[in-house]
Amino acid sequence: MGKSAEYCITREKFLDEDERSKLLKTCIDRAELDLLHGRRTWVTRYMLVDLALFTGLRVAELAALKLKDVHLTVKDPYLIVRNGKRGKTRDVYLDKGLVRHLKTYIRQKRTWDEAIDPDAPLFAGRNGQHSPTITLMKSFKRAIEEAGLPDHYSIHSARHTYATFLLRDSKNLQYVRKQLGHTQIAMTALYADVLPSENGNLANMIRRD
Repeated sequence: MGKSAEYCITREKFLDEDERSKLLKTCIDRAELDLLHGRRTWVTRYMLVDLALFTGLRVAELAALKLKDVHLTVKDPYLIVRNGKRGKTRDVYLDKGLVRHLKTYIRQKRTWDEAIDPDAPLFAGRNGQHSPTITLMKSFKRAIEEAGLPDHYSIHSARHTYATFLLRDSKNLQYVRKQLGHTQIAMTALYADVLPSENGNLANMIRRD
């Protein structure tokens, strides 16, 4: 039996729209406060959370990003995942809000005297090296805690959240598959279940005449 046959996307694996908004607002508020005090912790954490929620990248893919992988000035902005699962490379397209945020964040990195050459990491840790995956996982978890959301959410929940809402909004299974880097469309189809918040609306669509 393949993984897709035994794997399922249950409600506790993704944030709903209110939870996603609450998490982002918490990050924005803390980031603005950190900027006022010359700190970078929440500025970087907000970038991490926003990128995770609106690209669905795996934590290892986020950790490996370099500035040269982020293409923001082209007609259709995108980033390159060079070493995805099984070593595969893919392009992930970006929405306008995320493009604005990335541009702002990269400008901010200059004020921190962080390296901004093409091979520099987007998320830099000690000595200017790439932040370890465990660091990004803990940082995302800290944001979840600060937002008062259930502690079962993790950075991988952001991937499930992105996939769930992208499929709902785009209704394009093939596009979602490419964005996520799935090799089998059956895996992507697991996100096709209707969101619980929409069940009531759909029930009332039935015609009685």
